Amino acid sequence: MTGFRGLAGTGKTTTLKEFGRVVAQAGGEAIFLAPTAGAVDVMRKDGFAQAATLAKLLADPQAQAGISGRSVLVLDEAGAVGTSDMLRLLEIAQARGGRVVLSGDTGQHASVAQGDALRLIEEHSGYRFAVLGEIRRQKPALFRQAVKLAAGQDAAGAFRLLQKDGAVVEALADDGGPLHEQAAAAYLKAVDAGKSALLVSPTWGEIEAVTGCVRDQLKARGTVAARDETVEAFDSLGWTDAQKRLVERYEPGLQLRFAKQTAQFKPGELATVEAVRGRTLVLRNQDGGTAVLPPSRVPAAFDVGEVRQLPVASGDWLLLQANGHGFTNGERVHVKAVGKGGIALADGRTLPPSYRSFTHGYAVTSHAAQGKTVDIALFVASSRSFAAVSRESFYVGISRGREQVRIFTDDAATLERRVEETHTRKAALELQGLREEMARHGLLRLREEEEKRLKERQRATTAAEDAERRERDMRAARTLRPVRALRVLRGERMAAPVLTLQRWAQEFRRWIGARVTVQVEAPALSWAQRFHLAQKQQETPRQSRGIRI
Repeated sequence: MTGFRGLAGTGKTTTLKEFGRVVAQAGGEAIFLAPTAGAVDVMRKDGFAQAATLAKLLADPQAQAGISGRSVLVLDEAGAVGTSDMLRLLEIAQARGGRVVLSGDTGQHASVAQGDALRLIEEHSGYRFAVLGEIRRQKPALFRQAVKLAAGQDAAGAFRLLQKDGAVVEALADDGGPLHEQAAAAYLKAVDAGKSALLVSPTWGEIEAVTGCVRDQLKARGTVAARDETVEAFDSLGWTDAQKRLVERYEPGLQLRFAKQTAQFKPGELATVEAVRGRTLVLRNQDGGTAVLPPSRVPAAFDVGEVRQLPVASGDWLLLQANGHGFTNGERVHVKAVGKGGIALADGRTLPPSYRSFTHGYAVTSHAAQGKTVDIALFVASSRSFAAVSRESFYVGISRGREQVRIFTDDAATLERRVEETHTRKAALELQGLREEMARHGLLRLREEEEKRLKERQRATTAAEDAERRERDMRAARTLRPVRALRVLRGERMAAPVLTLQRWAQEFRRWIGARVTVQVEAPALSWAQRFHLAQKQQETPRQSRGIRI
């Protein structure tokens, strides 16, 4: 396995074409794959007529049987592939004797599925790859330099450079503010000049605000019919597979859009949740029939969403969001008329009533924009969507344009800080403690600086353990202080002279035979001392050797 990292606008498509030609000359077969139908559609338009989705290869035994030792599987946009699909691809290639070439840019958006496979392979394995570093897409030198800075993870530097060049527009974005109107006007101006343009925004709320302004201006021109027809559209909730497995998250009225074949539903079909019974869902299909589905068994086969009322008029542009009925996810279509039989398109096709996975096609998220190229890119991010702004979304947004980029915001200073934030997800092996334990057992190869930090931390830990062990040994060897006994002995020492004088007096009286009473005032003793003296008096008196005077 090998590959190359193609930064945005570095001529990756041209490189892939040349690579395919060289493989064919050497007697091999290049099989071009992409993670989404939209990316495959772009590849086919660029000359890769046999390009297919990765999902099709993984699900088609016949396609897998065509892989041999002569095959080279070229996966474009590999950064958008999750760890599960990447593992299956590598297992198939290994079993069939084929080779794998990964092409992608980890600086752009990662996969929606679990795990950033390409980034993990690049950073935590012996994978070697080439880098296409010379940016060719952007024609103006300053624009090209800004994209290069963003590709090098200096998004704030790219923002300052574009701001210095006058590409940043700052205006109010409150209700009735001019920010979205100015962005819409810039978009229509580019279209009027015969240029291709793309409005990119981090959130759907921002997209709806810009779209509303664009449609209002198009209606004022007469390009879009003044009268809207309300149609029902599927609005995805973006649940992960783990969330889709939890039956308690479902409620009546939610819709399921099937992307893969199941026992009861075909790809592209919609079903409505009627009820939740135990661990299963009761679904009503578009024909009125019902079916029972345990969501925990096939979470990858469907998407969960809500019904959305979308105004559509003749002259509108729509963005398709699902494959099926002869349509491709990510395709942009022009509306000719809206009727009960469906939505008639300007190219002669018709969106049937059963196909409801679409939205207005004037502005898109940075995820949807990835892989697209236009003349003018317009990045719109007001304070209402700053939480969704990231280094990846900014890089993707500004790098779509060939000739020009403009940034619309209501707070340039804050946006400059926000574009430095990264939304890269951490994998389990990237948790520092786990990484160190794996490296200690030889299961993970660390980079030089990580190895240095690990050795220093191990030395410090060893020194601390040695010091603690010595202190523990000293405490074990040291006996406890006999505090109570010492107090008694201290009392004995204080009373010893008095006792000796009393004994001398007794001996003196017996010696002279006189009745002389000698009284010596003893100092006050504590209860412990008095108790000890009482015990002494009960003992057999020691025989004196006499006193000579």
